[in-house]
Amino acid sequence: MWINQFFRDIKGGFRYLTKNPGFSVIAVLSLALGIMATTAIYSVIHAVVLDPFPYKDVDSLTSVRVRDVSGRGGRTYYPVEHYIEIAERSKIFDGVIASTISDVLWIGSGDPQRLRGNIGPFNTFDVMGVPPLIGRTPSADDAKTGATPVVVLGYKFWQRQFAGDRNVLGMQMKLNDQVRTVIGVMPKRFMWRGADVYIPVNFERGRTIEGVRTVHVLGRLKPGITETQAEVDLTPIIQDLKQKDPGTYPETWRVGLLSFKETFPSSIRENLWILFGAVGLLLLIACANVSNLLLSKAGLRQKEMAVRAAIGANRSRLIRQLLTESLILAVAGGLLGIALAYGALRAILAIVPPDTIPDESEVVMNTPVLVFSVAVTALTSLVFGLTPALHTIGRDLANPLRESGRSMAGNRRQTFLRKGLVVAEVALSLMLLVGAGLMIRTFQAVQDVDLGFKPERVLTMRVPLPEKRYPETEKRVAFFEDLTSRLKAVPGVNAVGLNNGFHPFGGMGAAVQVIGTSDDDKRAVLIHQTNADYFKSLGIELRQGRAYDGSEVASKRHLAVVNETFQRTRLSGAEAIGKVVKVPRLKDPPFGLEDYSFEVVGVVKDIQNDGITDPLMPEVYIPYSVAGRADRLALLTQGDPASVTRSVLETVYSVDKDQPVTDIRTMQSALKDFVYAGPRFNFVLFALFAVLGLALAVIGVYGVMSSAVAQQTHEIGVRMALGASPGSITGMVIKRGGLLLLIGLGLGLIGSLAAARLLETQIWNVKPFDPVTFGAVSLILLIAGIQACLWPAMRASRVDPLSALRQE
Repeated sequence: MWINQFFRDIKGGFRYLTKNPGFSVIAVLSLALGIMATTAIYSVIHAVVLDPFPYKDVDSLTSVRVRDVSGRGGRTYYPVEHYIEIAERSKIFDGVIASTISDVLWIGSGDPQRLRGNIGPFNTFDVMGVPPLIGRTPSADDAKTGATPVVVLGYKFWQRQFAGDRNVLGMQMKLNDQVRTVIGVMPKRFMWRGADVYIPVNFERGRTIEGVRTVHVLGRLKPGITETQAEVDLTPIIQDLKQKDPGTYPETWRVGLLSFKETFPSSIRENLWILFGAVGLLLLIACANVSNLLLSKAGLRQKEMAVRAAIGANRSRLIRQLLTESLILAVAGGLLGIALAYGALRAILAIVPPDTIPDESEVVMNTPVLVFSVAVTALTSLVFGLTPALHTIGRDLANPLRESGRSMAGNRRQTFLRKGLVVAEVALSLMLLVGAGLMIRTFQAVQDVDLGFKPERVLTMRVPLPEKRYPETEKRVAFFEDLTSRLKAVPGVNAVGLNNGFHPFGGMGAAVQVIGTSDDDKRAVLIHQTNADYFKSLGIELRQGRAYDGSEVASKRHLAVVNETFQRTRLSGAEAIGKVVKVPRLKDPPFGLEDYSFEVVGVVKDIQNDGITDPLMPEVYIPYSVAGRADRLALLTQGDPASVTRSVLETVYSVDKDQPVTDIRTMQSALKDFVYAGPRFNFVLFALFAVLGLALAVIGVYGVMSSAVAQQTHEIGVRMALGASPGSITGMVIKRGGLLLLIGLGLGLIGSLAAARLLETQIWNVKPFDPVTFGAVSLILLIAGIQACLWPAMRASRVDPLSALRQE
């Protein structure tokens, strides 16, 4: 019987909704917009935050972390010898592995390519717990002395380079000047360290293999091991390692474990949760809008419900009928919202900042996402349907049969509730608009930052010299001396700068000692290894002294140039010229300098050097020929940098035909992808959700005021019969609607103040309570709301008094 009644309710609900197509379409579209946004953002959250990794029992994979008790941060990277010690002595792991992100040179049939390699031990795939897609992973026999060197391919590289050809198994690849046999291809989501190729090696003490000196240490924890047990097990190992190598570890330290998800988190996970809150507000606005639509029909249906009650239907039966109609609307809105979410998801992924999503993440509309969407659909049907249903089925079902048609538009309680819902819509919409406004202001502030140089005419690239082919500093320096001299002769190139990093993206950080001062600041200073033309290529102005010239770079003079921030923070503004600075890190591999002191000969103007939104860092420039580890070029061009790209590549190949060039792009493109992309992602999505919320709120205001005009037709007729002018009628309607808007704005401002505090980490150079933003969005919402009131007001002013009184 219950099933039969349910299907009759479904049939009756469809009949009613199809008789009111305008109402049904608006309700379904409102819900679809909210469900679309919620589903699309949750799809990203599920893939990026909740379930990003495909590895077996990922919660038991942990990094070994040593943190400085007296400071912030810690290390999960260790010298190879230390990794071997941890792997051999620790008792808490079922397996310990090392991993890297390494340059791997592949010399094939076309241009030489730099591949992203993960060089690790032979048990890597066993510890990660994922079988290959095709072929096999390394075995114990592959690790034996004299065995054929092997390599495993990453899925994306296999698809990109070999178009998914299964015949790749057994193929020979020359990687880092060693021929290796392809034995397997990993599945699509196995992107451990985002590698193109996985090269298994046997790490050994006292020997550098494949140029690897430091590795990330990861272990699979045995069942039942606690944090305390792990600390007890690892502490004596680290103590012994610190005694052998004191400079590797801080004075006061503590060792522990760091979960896999915390070791490799997405940098936009906080952004995603904030956006999820924004779409939650949008969904609430949509539900309030549909509730308003249902309440507008409630008065008209009271007589229908009274007739049903008179012929035997009880109150719960009538409520179930109305909730069934709400469910139909929710299902229709849900289906349409899920369909729209497919397109919205692609649009969101198109603007996600590069390198912010784990390589293993697969952002798709999968089963968990669809289950979530179904749950949201069911919940919304209750949220927007229950209150109108209860108001439609009042305690007195007989009285509506005796009331006149005038009261069928709804009683005072329903009118009050509808106005309350409109106030809530306006308040929620204002909160979204404030969030969007703050994001837009942040994006503008980031774009308006003076970089200190003009990026429009700078071409950047990286020329990673393989360790095996260029092991000595002399060979590396000779290569770049030859290359830079040839690049200067390329038509359209004005200057060729060389560095180990790029402004404004940071570089190598190291502690610096200033000889002859009491300065004991151990905070990192940016160390730039440059040629003489680097200053010209980026337009870095000299403030004091001089810069080193080409002959001094060639002769490996131990000279230094510092920036104004270094002079201000490390020398307290005192004279910098003639000071001697020491960089102890340069005595360690891969540099190995015996003399790591440099005489300061100049001070240059500050330019952005550690991102756009972070404070300027002190920096020291030294000749690249001293340490020999610079590999990034910045070319200042006469016109469009892209116009010289091919000539530059051919010039590199003319020096070494087997040398790959990577990351070749304009500086403007790099800024767009790695600096502006994050703020742009936030503001585009916030703005979209805010516009949708504004549209729904305006629809809600319009609906309430239209209904109010319809209910007050008799009153308006009497007023006009007594001499009221059309203008006064228009003003009356707008005044009543304006009051709702002002109440909503007031509540919305209070909510926005609280919400803005949650956005503090996402905004920059803008105060959470920014008067310009709050004032502008309030004005936009007020104007839009008044416009929504104006249309019903104009209709009220055209009411014919005689017709209105005659209908009454």
